Amino acid sequence: MKVKIAELQAMVERLISKRLYSKDEAARIAEVLLYAELTGKNTQGVLKLVSANPPQDIKPQYAPKIVRETPLSAVFDAGGAVGMLAAQLATDKLIEIAGRSGFGITTMRNYSSSTGAIGFFARKIARKDLICVIASNSPRSVAHFGGIEPTYGTNPMAFGFPTMDNPIVFDMAASAITWFGLVQAKALNQSIPGDVAIDADGKPTTDPAAAMKGSILPFDRSYKGSGLAMVVELLAGVASGASYVFDEGDWGSTFMAFSPSLLMDLPDFKRRSSDLIAKVKSKKTGSGQAARVPGYDLEFEILERTESGEIDIATEIFEQLRAKDQVTTT
Repeated sequence: MKVKIAELQAMVERLISKRLYSKDEAARIAEVLLYAELTGKNTQGVLKLVSANPPQDIKPQYAPKIVRETPLSAVFDAGGAVGMLAAQLATDKLIEIAGRSGFGITTMRNYSSSTGAIGFFARKIARKDLICVIASNSPRSVAHFGGIEPTYGTNPMAFGFPTMDNPIVFDMAASAITWFGLVQAKALNQSIPGDVAIDADGKPTTDPAAAMKGSILPFDRSYKGSGLAMVVELLAGVASGASYVFDEGDWGSTFMAFSPSLLMDLPDFKRRSSDLIAKVKSKKTGSGQAARVPGYDLEFEILERTESGEIDIATEIFEQLRAKDQVTTT
């Protein structure tokens, strides 16, 4: 169904700020969720507000704080806050450090929910003329290649690069389907593809509930995908001081950024990045249409949806969201 963006944003902010978060904090969390909806990554959007362990019910133990800092780095203890809010703080600090020093790295631990679509943060960093790498881990749901038991989280990673106009942002999970892809399919009573997950006995399944009790497969169903999941586990879990290969524990993320000016004049890098896009789009495709560049073309889609003032949301999800919102306003 079509929903007005302004209405959805107000509803989300109201729901989040009801009990545990200030209006400003709610707006920063909502910003990440709305980005996911605007980019079509709706498994990372408002679905999270109507699923188990929703962000609006995650009670912080204390305010996020920096527990280790150098001129080039900062480690955040998120205080048990929702991951999307902690990631906003870690991103802001990273931009400050890298903007001042040319390079920066921040990590965060002790948060207990998804950071949402990490492409949001990569885009934010790249718009500050910085190249960035982001890695985030999560509780076990993905099998190591050849295994049938969950080992890694879905473990997304993102990369951002500035250009002369739109940033190039590549954002992907190390898994064949996200955990919230299973949640969404179950909520909408839908099947999942037959090659993305296995049940508890290691057999392929199209039932999202069976997949939740079994394992998701690596994105390419090979050792390369599980290898990337392991790299994210090392960066986001081990290096941040958070949990790793875990069921119960604190999630972790690592954010790195550097200025292209360490290597060449910034305008030259941005010009070369834009030239790369032009070269990619000049090559023939099977469809006859220009190749799509991750993140770069997404900017046009975001603009189009924003200007229309409306986005598509599954009716079942929106009705659940509205019901929760009505409870908060009565």
